[in-house]
Amino acid sequence: MSVEKRAARLHGGGLYLVVTAPVVGHLELARIAVAQRVPMLQLREKEMDDGALLELARRIRDITIGSDTLFIVNDRPDISAAVGADGVHVGRSDADPAAARIAVGPERILGVSVNGISRASELSNLDVDYFGTGPIFPTATKPDADNPVGPARITEIAAACPDVPIVAIGGIDASNVATTLRAGASYAAVVSAVCASDHPDAALKELTSAIELGRLATYSGETGYDVDGQDNHDALAFCPRCSAGLIASAVRGARRLTCPQCHYIIYSNPAPVTATIVEQDSGLLLVRRKYDPGRGLWCLPTGFIETGETPEESAVREVREESGLDVELTGIYDSWSTDEDPRTPVVCFAFTARVIGGDLRAGDDASEAAFFSLDAPPRGLAFETHRRVIARYSRWRRDTVGRVP
Repeated sequence: MSVEKRAARLHGGGLYLVVTAPVVGHLELARIAVAQRVPMLQLREKEMDDGALLELARRIRDITIGSDTLFIVNDRPDISAAVGADGVHVGRSDADPAAARIAVGPERILGVSVNGISRASELSNLDVDYFGTGPIFPTATKPDADNPVGPARITEIAAACPDVPIVAIGGIDASNVATTLRAGASYAAVVSAVCASDHPDAALKELTSAIELGRLATYSGETGYDVDGQDNHDALAFCPRCSAGLIASAVRGARRLTCPQCHYIIYSNPAPVTATIVEQDSGLLLVRRKYDPGRGLWCLPTGFIETGETPEESAVREVREESGLDVELTGIYDSWSTDEDPRTPVVCFAFTARVIGGDLRAGDDASEAAFFSLDAPPRGLAFETHRRVIARYSRWRRDTVGRVP
């Protein structure tokens, strides 16, 4: 498997199966995981002797090689390299991350456990592919586990280190796996929910279905978690017509939430939003987001179009609310559709504008507002689409020096 394909798979997200003393046996569970195309599988057996662990890792590698399932070995960079696994995961008390990277080489995935923003920030400049954090919920899998940190910890680390995927672990099952991913985790790691089951195939299917339902559901309110760790999502789980539980089904070429009782179909239509490119003295106006998605990161002034507003009115209002500046729109620059906002897919209309009044001060959904050089915007913007449109606009301005957009 190429480095590029591993990187693409790692950023796909979903289920991360940690295999520890499974009821059905290691090899059988590995075969089931591969058959169900579980994205990642980690072998974690802390008490197994080296010879047995090496042989078991080799046999699991034989099962996973060439499949859609990435194979990770826990705590043992040497064994990961010896069997040709896809990567290694090291815990807080395991191998040094820098030494682990040297042991497995540049082509294998390296995951590292972190307990908070400080450690994550410290490691973010190293060649680490993902952070593991937890326990998110109470767990009996590890008797020496720390107290649960809650989903808010995921959101905090994701905001501080937006370029590094997060694998959340600890007490995750079908009832809370979607909640875990909505908090900002790329992967949800499960152990006892599958390994302790006599029917792991059914358990994996239930978890996969729960993830799919979570991704399809429509949310209201801010994405993420309040400071007290309470989930402030309102997932659409029941039919608005007859109150039956919704299921995910293939309808007209797409996966949609449907009602098995009255056959009502939930169409996840994109919500209209605006983003505004405000340039002044060769500087670009950006605001730092106060809430998720992208809490703590910079982006263009942006927001949903309210009922009764035109896109132009929405753009002017959002700039005023988030930056304190009054602007006059000078044109529409671009438009795009994206599912970057986990609350709902959006279609965005991007305008250009010039400042005509007001005082620069953050407000509403923004904690800061500032002008940045077009050629050097901050790293790790809240939205990839904003990064792309800023880069394209910067190139356009360089090619048309002296023209007013």
